[in-house]
Amino acid sequence: MSRKALTATVKLFRNRNFILVLAIVLGLIAGKGVAIKMEPLVVPLLAVVMSLSAMDITTRELVSMRTMHRPIVYSLLLNYVVLSGTILLMAWWLIPDEELLTGFIVFAAGPPAPAVLPFTYSLGGNTRFSLIGMTAAYLAALVILPLAIVLFLGFELSNPWKLLLLISELIIIPIIVSRILIFTGSVRHIIPYRGTIVNWSFFVIVFTLIGLNRQAFFGEFDILLRIVIIAIVISFLLGYGIELISKALRLNHETTVSVILMGTLKNYGLSGGILLTLFTERSAIPVSVCLVFGILLFVWLGFHLKKQRFTT
Repeated sequence: MSRKALTATVKLFRNRNFILVLAIVLGLIAGKGVAIKMEPLVVPLLAVVMSLSAMDITTRELVSMRTMHRPIVYSLLLNYVVLSGTILLMAWWLIPDEELLTGFIVFAAGPPAPAVLPFTYSLGGNTRFSLIGMTAAYLAALVILPLAIVLFLGFELSNPWKLLLLISELIIIPIIVSRILIFTGSVRHIIPYRGTIVNWSFFVIVFTLIGLNRQAFFGEFDILLRIVIIAIVISFLLGYGIELISKALRLNHETTVSVILMGTLKNYGLSGGILLTLFTERSAIPVSVCLVFGILLFVWLGFHLKKQRFTT
């Protein structure tokens, strides 16, 4: 292999879009047999992704949240009212299956995707706005997520600490680890490799979620169609609506990028990890299908919003 071809190959395998699409394709090909062996890695890798993503949030921002009203209000409104409300309304309207409805409820109760931060930066968005909004949303998730699971699902455990332990593993501990990395100066050694670590961690998570629910993509077409309709509405249609409203409110391009991402991208990995750990594989089907359209939205926004940036 020539040096030029090798360089192109290495670049391709560092490309987030390629890695995520590859995970979907391989998950559909390999199926449950391989994915089930990867399942124990989902929660630890999610913790790694959350820790590395939280490094962008400074301790000063964590302790001064009350002084930053606008991005906090926008982010909580978009993620937990607009996006969560749309998910729940569509699910209660279209989904007759109790296990699948459980999946949508947990999905709706989750915070924004960790990818909101790197995508805001790469698309020329308002990184400070997204940082503050993400911080507020994840702090809110500490209350909203377990409360929604208990209230909406009547969730009871023989060990009532199991849910709190899982939330701690996926949100609280990563925030603490990120503070340690910042205070010890380890961040500067990790930053050059962070993108690769996060992308390939997402590969394993996406591959596992898709593979475990492969049958949903090749059977139960009536249910699949219903979930696909919901997935399109909460990604592409909702994103388009938020963009139109942002233009009507005369928000600048940077803030528009941030609010679109905050209002369309849920944390698929976190929701899938909770569902696989506390509920059933079938309950994770909605997250798996929505994940595919979330990735397609990632790719589309990469072209559309960059184009908007240079034409406005």
